[in-house]
Amino acid sequence: MDLLGLVGHPVGHSMSKVMHEAVFRKLGVSASYELFDVESGGLKSFIEGAREGFTGLNVTIPHKVSVIDFIDELSEVAELIGAVNTVKFEDGRAFGFNTDGIGFVESLRHEGVGVCGKNVLILGAGGAARAITFQSILEGAFVSLSNREEEKQMAVDLASEACGKTGGSVLVVDMDLESLKSHLAGVDILVNATPLGMHPRTEVSVIDAGIIPEGVVVVDIVYNPVETKLLREAGARGLKTVSGVGMLVHQGAEAERIWLGIEPPLETMYKAVLTALDVRK
Repeated sequence: MDLLGLVGHPVGHSMSKVMHEAVFRKLGVSASYELFDVESGGLKSFIEGAREGFTGLNVTIPHKVSVIDFIDELSEVAELIGAVNTVKFEDGRAFGFNTDGIGFVESLRHEGVGVCGKNVLILGAGGAARAITFQSILEGAFVSLSNREEEKQMAVDLASEACGKTGGSVLVVDMDLESLKSHLAGVDILVNATPLGMHPRTEVSVIDAGIIPEGVVVVDIVYNPVETKLLREAGARGLKTVSGVGMLVHQGAEAERIWLGIEPPLETMYKAVLTALDVRK
């Protein structure tokens, strides 16, 4: 049996176990997936112990960067992003990958939206924004970043790093109303890569959907609730919206390809997550 799991702190809210085990049942795969709540001080010993017996792990907050110290080899994308969310163990060695960015891109492709040649505005500059920024550039998108004033330097630093590593051009846009309105006129895809709107603070939104022009695809990486205030208001105006469930599913699907070499049934994964979220309401 393949032993898999998620390591982070906390992990109780995670949909990963429900999602992955639905695939194992559907395909008859002999594997189990468990949640491991591990604080920072225990990460090294946990990874060392997992080298023997585990097939792989997902890694979540707060370990995506620090886990790199305990990895033997990084994929090109993980090295570029500077974070790992998927580990594969083979012959006692640990290989690190990052599937967050590809999960984002594939979630859009699943909805008929490509990013190549598109202008993508990402709101936020944290870990998720990093992965989305680098992967979008690799896919041929033109990326701009906007972050709240007190954390604007994070966006400036991310833009500078992304430009330096990829040779691409990343703009930083002020988050005041007029600056956003002006910049949105040329945007194709708007992404909320912040936690704003996540349960239980569901009546909060990172941006007023009323200023988003027609034709812009609105993406929210928050998956609980499935329809955030931002998506609800954008949808009411007739804009195409993509929920965070897609990114969750597609990053998980890519992890299963890495660990097990299988092609996971995406609809099974979507259904498992949506059902679990509905039960939790």
